[in-house]
Amino acid sequence: MIFSQLRLLIDGPASGAWNMAVDEALLRCCSLPTLRVYGWEEATVTFGTFERLEEIKKWRPHLPLIRRWTGGGLVEHGTDWTYSLIIPSGEAWLKLPRAESYRAIHGELREALEQGGIAGLELAGEDSGGAGGCFVRPVPGDLLWHGQKIAGAAQRRTRQGLLHQGSVQSMPPGSLQPETVAALLSREIILTPLTDAEREEAIFLQTTRYASPAWLGRF
Repeated sequence: MIFSQLRLLIDGPASGAWNMAVDEALLRCCSLPTLRVYGWEEATVTFGTFERLEEIKKWRPHLPLIRRWTGGGLVEHGTDWTYSLIIPSGEAWLKLPRAESYRAIHGELREALEQGGIAGLELAGEDSGGAGGCFVRPVPGDLLWHGQKIAGAAQRRTRQGLLHQGSVQSMPPGSLQPETVAALLSREIILTPLTDAEREEAIFLQTTRYASPAWLGRF
């Protein structure tokens, strides 16, 4: 168990701009560690905040593109299991180094998948290099299935806390359940929707940042 309490937020399919806006709004507003699991209205590519748009277009020219608040390479969404973990400032867990926290979260995902009947999972060791999409270049702490990367993530730390955005791909339907992951992170789960303040912040961020051409093309 990592947290004494955990909020679980399960969202249905939404646009890429809305999904990214909600994640950042939770980082700004939430008072409890929050696991958010969400879907996509259409196949979408997200990419790291410092990536160059023209380079990303070369890899995925025909899909909608959304720049994340976190770093990392491009990730295709639509059939993946997409989640975010938001940890507000003041949580003792934030004292862990980035690499250690990254590995710990993927360790819990591995256990959840094993409980769902998936074997052959391991955490990646040394960086294998590579180029292009996030899922072709495993880094230490990524989750591998029979040697192939299936789970990666990106993090951003601010004065408000930590935003960890992750994706699990190529898994059989139903093999990963939000409640199972939440139970591995905390004994006390609180299932709540977005608050009015979080929703208002997300609407603001969607309009001014994630749906903005200026944000998409900032690099």
